[in-house]
Amino acid sequence: MEKKEILTNLRALGLEAGATSEDIHAAFRKLARELHPDITGSKSDFKFKQVTSAYTILKSLAPEELAELVQASEPKTEEAKPSRPAYDYNVAEKKRRAVDEKIDSIIDKYEEELKNFHVNKTPDEALDMEALALRLKSKNLKVVNAALKHAGSLVNRVEFRRTFVEVLKRAEVDEELADIISSLPLDETNKKLLALDASANAANLPTGLIIAMIGSDPDVMESFLLHVKPDDVAVILRRWPTGKIMNSNVVRRLLENDDARILVPVLGAMKTHFPSVAAYNKKRLQELQNHSVAAVRAWAKKLSN
Repeated sequence: MEKKEILTNLRALGLEAGATSEDIHAAFRKLARELHPDITGSKSDFKFKQVTSAYTILKSLAPEELAELVQASEPKTEEAKPSRPAYDYNVAEKKRRAVDEKIDSIIDKYEEELKNFHVNKTPDEALDMEALALRLKSKNLKVVNAALKHAGSLVNRVEFRRTFVEVLKRAEVDEELADIISSLPLDETNKKLLALDASANAANLPTGLIIAMIGSDPDVMESFLLHVKPDDVAVILRRWPTGKIMNSNVVRRLLENDDARILVPVLGAMKTHFPSVAAYNKKRLQELQNHSVAAVRAWAKKLSN
């Protein structure tokens, strides 16, 4: 979640940057008592819902997220709590106390339910999709990593794929993030879809992550081959499944390169795995027999025979 959004929710509770979880809890209790419909009627209904929503969001934040995104302010001196007035047993006082107890009971129940939601939920329910998307949009890579670790089965939703592809486009994928991505609990269908979506940014991905994402699926491999760094072409083609023919359009686009780092592994894979494709690229193979790199010339001649 962005710092601006955290600050917005803090201010809804009358707090500023540096507020602790204890401050958040105390502020909510105070405002909830002042704004609860049982006290004010419907005139503060919107404000009460706003306060409750802000508290719900702030309670969902992990401690490290507050530490990363909200700079601590100077510790505040806790104000002395006013002593409770002596019991007044007149009718008005009894009525007021009854209302107070009712509101306290409602708030206690709400907080208990919120606690149970965050503590007792299964890993697959660790974050709702909206909260996960907000964290993935953070510019802080530690927040992104923490969100992914707790994403659970939400990774199999289309909203996750759309948001996550944007993460890969704007973030420098370090080894920690690559390891987390590799271990995401994706089912086979969504693993393939995520890989296909991510392939357009393959030139910015580390080799280890590319290997983890391509698996042994030719469709995914073909998509990555068109976007990876030249040095990663050989890495992918070494894993090409036996008996699978590469799409002829993909072969043609790869052969259009003059970079030997691309041509040598592609020509070698053609000879080993799909020699029949050579017939559709005779003209280009003849041109490559005059290439400046000997290995390219050699492979082109073998495929032309």
